[in-house]
Parts: sequence; structure tokens; C-alpha cells
Amino acid sequence: MTEHTPALRRAIDILDRGAGVIDLLARFAMGAALLGVLAMLLLQVAIRYVVNYPLPWVEEMAVYLAGYIAMIGTSVCLRMGFHLQVDLLRDRLGGRVRVVHFLLVNLVVAGFGFFLLKYGIRFVDLGAGQTSPSSYFPVALGRLAMPIGGGLLIIQSVVLALRALDELAHGPRQTDQSLS
Repeated sequence: MTEHTPALRRAIDILDRGAGVIDLLARFAMGAALLGVLAMLLLQVAIRYVVNYPLPWVEEMAVYLAGYIAMIGTSVCLRMGFHLQVDLLRDRLGGRVRVVHFLLVNLVVAGFGFFLLKYGIRFVDLGAGQTSPSSYFPVALGRLAMPIGGGLLIIQSVVLALRALDELAHGPRQTDQSLS
């Protein structure tokens, strides 16, 4: 280890803690959105049976919130390691090669996050000024889930890639599980 190792690891730890706070906020946002969908759908069922007239905006709002849940959930799942993985090749790799594989995968994910961010912003711009036909909800707000999800994905994948680089440069941490 070099004399700069403690400072580099501290910097990565600070970034990782910051990404952890962002992850926690993302989980709360997902939970709130899920509760919102549940509440709106229960309201829709109750109104439909009591008044015999469905609210025209409920399904549309539920779809918008489901988009937020899915897009925000990508970063949460990435951080937790819950994404679908084909690990046949990875399991056959040695320790350092497995960490390089982990690094490359997270760099590709960061690239995909950048794609979502860049083109999500364009997608939001296309909906600027438009409202949905049934609820008159601004279309751009529903589409905003895409660049938000892309930005969150970039944050988590870059932090995971930095952790892999740290492990490649300085070896596995004593208190952490190795990425390999």
C-alpha cells in the first residue's frame, strides 16, 4: 500500500456513504410512490362502487408512479446486487479478474445510466407544455422518472466501480467483503 491509500480509501468511503444516503432516500421515495399507487387504486375501487363513477385520472397517475418506482428501483437494486445476473462466467473467474469484471460491468451500467439521463432529458423536453388527456397532468412530470433513474444509476454504478478500483489497487478491505 502507498502512503496515499488511507486518504483514497477515506474519499471512496465518503462517496460510498453519500451514495448510501441517496439510496436510502430513493427507497423512501419508492415506498411513498407505492403507497400512493395503493391509496389511489383503493380510492378508485371505493368510488366506483359507492358513487358508480370511476375517477378518470387514477389509472394514469398509477402508471406514472409505477414508472418512478421502476426507474428509481434500478439504482436501489444495483447497490443491493439484486439485478438479474448471468454469473456462469463470473463464477469461473479468479479473484482479481472477477473484480475487473465487476468494474467493467459497473462502467457499462454507468454508460447506460448516462444514456437514460441524456435521452431522458430530451424525452422530458418533448413533453414540455403537454398535458395528459384524462387528468390534465403535465406529461413532462411523468417522463421525468427516466432522467432521475439514469442519474441515480450513474451515482451508484460509479461508486461501485470506484470500490472495485480501490480493491484492485490496494487489495480487499479487512472489514469489507471482497467484491470478488
